[in-house]
Amino acid sequence: MFRVRRTRLDDHAPAAGAAHADERHILLDDRHITDTGAMALELVLNALPPACDDARESGWPSTGPDQA
Repeated sequence: MFRVRRTRLDDHAPAAGAAHADERHILLDDRHITDTGAMALELVLNALPPACDDARESGWPSTGPDQA
């Protein structure tokens, strides 16, 4: 699951990220994105299907070249 948060970052770092277990945290400088933009980005990222290897385990339909 992705979490997108606005915060004040260093002037030279408009974005940062970290991954812990099944969560991905994306930090965006609040001078570069609105609350609405951060919420929209989080919704879109969480709506994407998992990567090919994860798709088999999660039940998502496979659309890759190894689909048999």
